[in-house]
Amino acid sequence: MNSAEAGIPARTADNAVAAAASQGPSMERLVFFSDAVFAIVITLLVLPLTAELELPAEALDLRHEVAERWSKVVSFVVGFLVIGQFWIAHHNMFGLVRRFDPGLLWMNLMVLLTVSFMPFPTAVLGARLDETDSLPVVFYAASMTVSSIALTLTWLYARRRRLVDPDLPSAAVRQFTARALVTSAIFLLSIGAAFLGLTAAVLFWLVLLPAGRILVGAVTRRQAASGGAGASSTPP
Repeated sequence: MNSAEAGIPARTADNAVAAAASQGPSMERLVFFSDAVFAIVITLLVLPLTAELELPAEALDLRHEVAERWSKVVSFVVGFLVIGQFWIAHHNMFGLVRRFDPGLLWMNLMVLLTVSFMPFPTAVLGARLDETDSLPVVFYAASMTVSSIALTLTWLYARRRRLVDPDLPSAAVRQFTARALVTSAIFLLSIGAAFLGLTAAVLFWLVLLPAGRILVGAVTRRQAASGGAGASSTPP
């Protein structure tokens, strides 16, 4: 007998199935699947370095061939470190989430969609790494910003739907939320910096971004120590 024959609305049945699944091993499957996508994406970054690679026999020509690929090496390193930060943020976020519903599944899928796209702007950046041409850097910065916003919206959804650990202190929830918002804001600002070239954008991604997250952590910890954070263990 299906849900309609039993007099149960289809939406209610779907929610019941999702609620039951979210309490069991399926939560681990969601995390493992996400980790696998990140692992594949971060591995794909190296492909432009090896594509159509034909190493010459002469040492001088070999040095020239390797030097010619310096832009691809730079884009690989930048892409690896940036995506690595996304993976850390995703890992930390789902370390705080205890349940999921259909909405969170779809939002996480959208995050993985944006992450899976990352090798393309990284390859474009490596192919056109020229300080006089800002378009590849802007395109890369915009792609990273979309991924960051998607990840932040996923966290805000989980928080609003109370899918996070109910024993998590309110101060910890606020700290994670502040870090997520600051991260998305820095990526958004990096689009403007990208018009100045790769060096300015990299300062945002690899220097200002970690510094901003550390600063947010320090501020929220100081607020909690001074009594600014509530003592309630229920996330707001």
